[in-house]
Amino acid sequence: MSRESEPRLDPPVHQLPDKVVGVLLLTHGGKELSHQAPRRRGGPVTRVRMIARAVAPVLAGRGVAVHTMCFRYQGWNGAESAPVPDVRWAVTRLAERYGDVPLVLAGHSLGGRAVVNAADAPGVVGVLGLAPWLPAEEPTGQLAGRRLLLAHGTRDHVTSPRSSFEYAARARAEGHDVARIVLPGSGHTLLSRARDWNRLVLAFSYTCLLDQNGAADEAGARPPRYAEVIAEAFQAAAPEGLQRVLTPAGRVRA
Repeated sequence: MSRESEPRLDPPVHQLPDKVVGVLLLTHGGKELSHQAPRRRGGPVTRVRMIARAVAPVLAGRGVAVHTMCFRYQGWNGAESAPVPDVRWAVTRLAERYGDVPLVLAGHSLGGRAVVNAADAPGVVGVLGLAPWLPAEEPTGQLAGRRLLLAHGTRDHVTSPRSSFEYAARARAEGHDVARIVLPGSGHTLLSRARDWNRLVLAFSYTCLLDQNGAADEAGARPPRYAEVIAEAFQAAAPEGLQRVLTPAGRVRA
């Protein structure tokens, strides 16, 4: 059995300006049970790094640092909830580096569950679950004051789109700021419709850290594609705001 003493926070993906105004942290998927260390070039770790490289140039140009991390273990490991303290550890390291700036946490699969559970970490303003693993009875109280977006593909046979909808509906009913987007034809690896997944990560980070209304900035630059889609999903009443369908053509239907 391989055990690491602490998780690892990777360097910023892209060169940054002198002033950093926010941070995006991406976390990888894993397994239900395992104390093996994640493979640094394994599929789950590589997948979130691919997303980070796709969104970092635009975000860094606006002063947002993009980081990835590796958990200590591949597994959630029952009541240990191993990745959750790892996320909190990374948030602390980022605060030490950048100071009091807002953070967005984004996670894939097990990483999605981890960031949802760590939503109440200091400085976090938004949480994004990409094909998240959200079992029944997952807590919601930690979402208070945070914005949560869940996104799931209809062909995901690893984590349950129904479970993410039920979690979103329960959290919305409890008064939390939650929206959910469905990607028809996409599976668990996020490789099908990869460009749309990248755009969702970019747009959500933008709306949380730079402009919640998805409007053009003072210089007239347009927001990233899907920023308005995300803003509208949060504004829509349930259940419409929890099952916004983003078609392969980039159109939206409720």
